[in-house]
Amino acid sequence: MAARSVEVDLKNYDDDERHDPARRHGSGRPRVLSYWRTVPAEEFDNAFKAEVTAFVRGTTTTIPEWRRAIAGDTAAAIAMVIDCKSPDAIGIKVDFAMTVLLACAFDDPAAALVLSIKLRQMPLAARLREQLAISWLVANMLSCLKRSTPPRKGQQV
Repeated sequence: MAARSVEVDLKNYDDDERHDPARRHGSGRPRVLSYWRTVPAEEFDNAFKAEVTAFVRGTTTTIPEWRRAIAGDTAAAIAMVIDCKSPDAIGIKVDFAMTVLLACAFDDPAAALVLSIKLRQMPLAARLREQLAISWLVANMLSCLKRSTPPRKGQQV
């Protein structure tokens, strides 16, 4: 799937989709924007990761904080979501910010931890919310273990 360029100006986007039946349930949005809230960490294979990363990197914006996050700056991606209150509904603003964080979470344990924390605050079905949050917490721990385990004798770094 080819990445398409998406202009991001989320400050002016109406996030309240409850009153617009054409946009309800994410219709018309790229499917990749829902992965953070539907796919557990362990199901992200290389193709899934590449799809998310290509989508995020193919996005353009004039907002400096978003540019850094889109380019893969984990601190910028975390800063975009860390202080946000729990939404009443998930709209494009939440989907996009969490998708950017998701792209960072594949390789950065801090992003995986924040993704786990933020998932616990989302208006999702309780069982799904818990499953997703735990999956990213486990991903965080596994990533930390990989980084802290010294190579075995004779093993290349």
